[in-house]
Amino acid sequence: MALINNQKKINRKEDIQAADIKIKNDVKIDYGEKKYSAKDRRPVQVDPPVLKMLGSLSYAKDMPMYKVVETAVDAYIKSLPENERALYEMKQKK
Repeated sequence: MALINNQKKINRKEDIQAADIKIKNDVKIDYGEKKYSAKDRRPVQVDPPVLKMLGSLSYAKDMPMYKVVETAVDAYIKSLPENERALYEMKQKK
């Protein structure tokens, strides 16, 4: 939250300068445990109806699209039969 320094008399908005603004507390936001850079990310191509569905879910749940996909994939992995789960875990270890 930015507060204007009251020690200085300021009559007009044009007289406000950066030195007059003091920030007491800054918000620190962390969007998950892992930090990925832009070069680590890869695009995923989906059909337009799937993209629209993901966008709508993202808007409805108020979460980023990648988080919607992550949640859906986690739910799908939990529903895998034992033999398919073994294949999935074997592929993940590579």
